[in-house]
Amino acid sequence: MNCRICGSLITESVVNLGNVPLVNNLADSPLEPVKRYPLDVVFCETCNVAQLRDNVPPEEMFSEYLFYSSVMRPVVERAKALVNKVVAQHAPHFVIEIASNDGYLLEAYRWHGVETLGVDPAKGPANAAAIKGIPTVQEFFSLALAKTLPKADVVHANNVLAHVPDPNDFVAGIAEVLKPQGICFVEVPYLGDLLVGAHFDTIYHEHLFYHSIKSLVTLFGRHGLLVTKVERLPDVLGGSLRISVEKFGVITKEVDAYLNPSEMQRRTDYYAPELRNTLTQLKAQGRRVWGFGAAAKTTVFLNYAGITDDLLEAVADDTPAKQGKYIPGTAFQVRSSQEWLAAQPDYTCIFTWNYAQVIAHKFATTYKGKFFTSMLTDFAAL
Repeated sequence: MNCRICGSLITESVVNLGNVPLVNNLADSPLEPVKRYPLDVVFCETCNVAQLRDNVPPEEMFSEYLFYSSVMRPVVERAKALVNKVVAQHAPHFVIEIASNDGYLLEAYRWHGVETLGVDPAKGPANAAAIKGIPTVQEFFSLALAKTLPKADVVHANNVLAHVPDPNDFVAGIAEVLKPQGICFVEVPYLGDLLVGAHFDTIYHEHLFYHSIKSLVTLFGRHGLLVTKVERLPDVLGGSLRISVEKFGVITKEVDAYLNPSEMQRRTDYYAPELRNTLTQLKAQGRRVWGFGAAAKTTVFLNYAGITDDLLEAVADDTPAKQGKYIPGTAFQVRSSQEWLAAQPDYTCIFTWNYAQVIAHKFATTYKGKFFTSMLTDFAAL
């Protein structure tokens, strides 16, 4: 295949997780047929980007989307801090957010009196934003759509660039909608942290791309945009980059010249069998174990590791839209945190390990059992 960013021929597959269900397409019944698609990651040595070999049509993943950003307090707090900084430094009059979800970020601009517009194809989150009074275009962002939108002083694109099947069209759209002196802030999961941490459960069909700094500079440069600043975010997502993109500006950070994909290839299978063995041992001891967090990484982990309901009683989640549904490819019904607290299992495995400290702190006085994460980290040691 050819790289979707630079067009170079790609021959190396660095990790293959087999066929996995679409992670956020929760089922209404454990008997509901579930489509599975391959998760095979390849690496472009020319621009240092990892990407899925196969695409799933975006309409199958994002038209009905059960992730609401406002539910995650760390995400909201980070957005508020960024907005306050941008308002102080750039004094924007009009801001567009691509993949605006339920308006969690644009709402902070409204508090400053800044005019905003969201773009998001997911009906549920987009409708939730509209209820808050945040205008939202319910479409996928593209160059064609960008040509119909007003020019923006500031554009945000948080955790969406990795999702789009045609990144060149997407970035061309940003170049189209951004004013000459405007600035765009883009956040993406960082390939370097994925490699070092062996975070294979962050690989799923929505994430078509896993970016390095070099791949981002290459991609935006193809459309006359400069990556002028790079920030490493010790992240609730397991490690991310925030880049500042401008049409004119001074580059303040060096490009990563090389990322070695061999660590991903060597460590990919590490945590899955270990967790399964741990759950088997706890079961043999008569211990009751629940999971917490019905996130995308949970679907990947449960399916790839082959963890079934004989090892784990249930999985809890605080998102009302997920409760009562089933994690795809499994027999696990998503339960509320109230049900989990009433059950008081001996152990709780936090699959959303990037939020482990937040979850454990929230329930520190009400849950009497012990927490650990799917990476087999005892929370007490975090």
